[in-house]
Amino acid sequence: MKDETPLVIRDNESIKNIFIQVDLKNQSTSVCSNFSSGENLSLIMEALAITAEKCIKDGIEKKKVYGTIKDYLVKVLGNYVIK
Repeated sequence: MKDETPLVIRDNESIKNIFIQVDLKNQSTSVCSNFSSGENLSLIMEALAITAEKCIKDGIEKKKVYGTIKDYLVKVLGNYVIK
């Protein structure tokens, strides 16, 4: 097993962090932050929009980017189990 280096990220007055941890082995996702769930949702959606824009600028067809987001949201939201 390779050594894991700890990731240290600090918040300040102008920068706040949301961590999304994806466990591929156990097929689970966790969101960690100091924000409320509503604030997390808004900020995560903003990050999704910025990521989509970057994909389009990198040459992925706009229709494909939007279709991927739509397909994923429709598929996943119906299957989520809140623990």
